[in-house]
Amino acid sequence: MEFGDDRSLYLRDTWREANTICGVLPMNPSSSGIWPSTKLQDPKANIEFWNYMFPHVEIIFLIVTVLWQFFHFLFKRLGMIRFTSHMLTGILLSKSFMKENTPARNFFSTEDYKDTLFGLVGACSYMMFWFLMGVKMDLSLVRNTGKKAITIGLSSVLLSITVCSFIFFVILRDVGTKKGEPVVNFFEIIIIYSIQCLSSFPVIGNLLFELRLQNSELGRLAMSSAVISDFSTSVLSAVLVFLKELREEKTRLGSIFIGDVVVGNRPLKRAGTVVVFVCFAIYVFRPLMFVIINRTPSGRPVKKFYIYLIIILVFGSAVLADWCKQTIFIGPFILGLAVPHGPPLGSAIVQKFESAVFGTFLPFFVATCAEEFDTSMLHSWTDFKSIFIIVFVSFVVKFALTTLPALLFRMPANDCLALSLIMSFKGIFEFGAYAFGFQRGSIRPVTFTILSLYILLNSAIIPPILRRIYDPSRMYAGYEKRNMLHMKPNSELRVLSCIYRTDDIHPMINLLEATCPSRESPVATYVLHLMELIGRASPVFISHRLQIRKSEDTSYNSESVIASFDQFHKDFFGSVFVSTYTAISVPKTMHGDICMLALNNTTSLIILPFHQTWSADGSAIVSDSIMIRKLNKSVLELSPCSVGIFIYRSNNGRRTIRETAANFSSYQVCMLFLGGKDDREALTLAKRMARNARIKITVVCLVSSEQRANQVTDWDRMLDLELLRDVKSNVLEGVSIIYSEQVVDDASQTSTLLKSIANEYDLFIVGREKGRKSVFTEGLEEWSEFEELGVVGDLLASQDLKCQASVLVIQQQQQMI
Repeated sequence: MEFGDDRSLYLRDTWREANTICGVLPMNPSSSGIWPSTKLQDPKANIEFWNYMFPHVEIIFLIVTVLWQFFHFLFKRLGMIRFTSHMLTGILLSKSFMKENTPARNFFSTEDYKDTLFGLVGACSYMMFWFLMGVKMDLSLVRNTGKKAITIGLSSVLLSITVCSFIFFVILRDVGTKKGEPVVNFFEIIIIYSIQCLSSFPVIGNLLFELRLQNSELGRLAMSSAVISDFSTSVLSAVLVFLKELREEKTRLGSIFIGDVVVGNRPLKRAGTVVVFVCFAIYVFRPLMFVIINRTPSGRPVKKFYIYLIIILVFGSAVLADWCKQTIFIGPFILGLAVPHGPPLGSAIVQKFESAVFGTFLPFFVATCAEEFDTSMLHSWTDFKSIFIIVFVSFVVKFALTTLPALLFRMPANDCLALSLIMSFKGIFEFGAYAFGFQRGSIRPVTFTILSLYILLNSAIIPPILRRIYDPSRMYAGYEKRNMLHMKPNSELRVLSCIYRTDDIHPMINLLEATCPSRESPVATYVLHLMELIGRASPVFISHRLQIRKSEDTSYNSESVIASFDQFHKDFFGSVFVSTYTAISVPKTMHGDICMLALNNTTSLIILPFHQTWSADGSAIVSDSIMIRKLNKSVLELSPCSVGIFIYRSNNGRRTIRETAANFSSYQVCMLFLGGKDDREALTLAKRMARNARIKITVVCLVSSEQRANQVTDWDRMLDLELLRDVKSNVLEGVSIIYSEQVVDDASQTSTLLKSIANEYDLFIVGREKGRKSVFTEGLEEWSEFEELGVVGDLLASQDLKCQASVLVIQQQQQMI
């Protein structure tokens, strides 16, 4: 079918022969194959298969994927992230390397149908990126945001924009001019420094995920600050869009003003729709997500029907956001935030779509945005200098206004520098914003090219610097004091109890019961059942509080753990709160699961079972796990709070707290106090145990002859004496503690003392005190078998001492340097 008029220009599948423009209806997006049949007299038979729409797009997807994977393979060893490789791929396929009217350029150009198709695919890619980042985000970051994150978030964005406005329109008002004539227009300057001052949560979050810092205290602070800045700028942007629409509506109707707006006008309808959509996401969509979780048996995957239904709603939210004159990613991002992160639903969505979005579609979006990158436009030094000054000043202002609040909150200098670099990182959001401004004509081609170069350099330099200056071994270290010594009186004690074997269950419950939970001073215990990953491709982390359990479901052999601690919760209803988890991972990463859970729940104490277990009579070692020992040592090094290693001896002659209640006797606990921060932490726990009338606490304080003669010798000793003052005078309210002071002048006397009292108590509580020089233990370090127990703990655990009591070794939270 032939057409000779101009209407044929709108056909999507056309070709030119001589002076005739031909089109075929209906349009066929797919080719007949690489070797089409000669029997078919298809007028398109002379067209190569890659000129059809679908094969064309598929080939471009393939080229983009291969190129960015190649670049990432080369540069990931330098510490660069994937976005840098995406940018390099886009620039390689841009006008700078593919000149006009060449076959390669024509193949990648966005003309005719490709303009619409590429734009649609790119928009869907960007939309899904925002949705997945919303799913990954933990909403508790918003609920638990403190003054530090709020101050840094507002200072790094809103205050930065204010300072930059003052600089560019008062101090440097001549920037962007040449001989009095403007080179960079007023609106372009505002766009440049406003976007430079933003800190987008998806960009910051993606950077931290790739650097594996999302669970660190620094990463949590950066994400919280980014959430605050994103929220403030989103609200400000929505208000400005509403006011702009209202002004246009007033101009159109000629008689409407803000104080007399009729209900039926479009701006008010759109604003109302936005409010209704947010309420729908909070009060309808999110509860439905928990219904889906509750309908999913523990340990089982979420049904695909639910996931596909959520994706349909995501696309619908993008259409609604576009109708409301908002950016299309706002709707998907809000729905992503409403999806509970982590297993089972959030992790299922991320696992299903992350590879496709981040591996194929997102690089395609970056490549289409970078198409207009053209270095041939850089022929004016004035343009380059003006834009460079704007970008550089904006970066310095933002960097300084992020660093100063962090320093005011007394963060370490290295962490302040790392935080400022994270908040100053530029990624796909900024690049997409500049590309959108270029398409709308708000940014000139030369400006877009220079800004693209800056984003490429920014994304290539900052991640390697972060890897260099930030010590991964401190990723779980906290800026706040999370230990028992600094807890408020009668506050809730949060404990993370780790279970390695079923034999650890009842000893752990017995120890938790000894902490004297009550309604006035409750205990929140987070039980983590750790299992080695065998026969699975990826680790599993299950929250049994969210998912229901069915009788036929074994929950990865965690049923005995769940049932036992549920009964413990019922026995102390109102005083004990229990949340049970199962983590299945490789031994090398198990410590990360423990530290992450402790960090997320702000626990004050982690209790780890010892790697050895004994027979009932205590004469032989039943099990000895090297894996558990390595795990315990890793937790001691990286823990965000205090840690206790519990050595349980199940001798027939030893009693539990419940057995003492039945026999009307006391559970005998001895706290050995040698001095130091770990002993002070152990004494704090002993004081709490003393509130239990069934527990009899004895504090045995070791002092040297020199210490008795000179009461105060240093600051550490002063802290010890201050904590011991109320124990000595026995003035603690409702608590009875026996205080005994023993004069010991050398390690041999310490060993003799321990042998004499080894079998007089049911439980010993001691401090680890690693690396602390003391006259009481000098020389014994060389004979220690288990360094993770400290000198005294190792003595009590050794078979030579023939101690039949259980031992709890306490290490206070490590201080940040």
